[in-house]
Amino acid sequence: MKTVDTSLFSNDECWGIQINGLEHCNAISCAWQGLSACEGKNIIVTGINSKGYKVGKNGIKIQTSNQ
Repeated sequence: MKTVDTSLFSNDECWGIQINGLEHCNAISCAWQGLSACEGKNIIVTGINSKGYKVGKNGIKIQTSNQ
């Protein structure tokens, strides 16, 4: 099971993308996909949530001293 630090998440953006990554929308049948009401469209375009954390293929990327 994947463990996530929800304090890194933007509460006003799609949690599915922040947890599962940029391909989340393609993996599910999301009714909001392609609509202006989609809360993940900025993350999809920029790869960054509104808190400034990078969202990659597998979700939010946590920077560590080893990276």
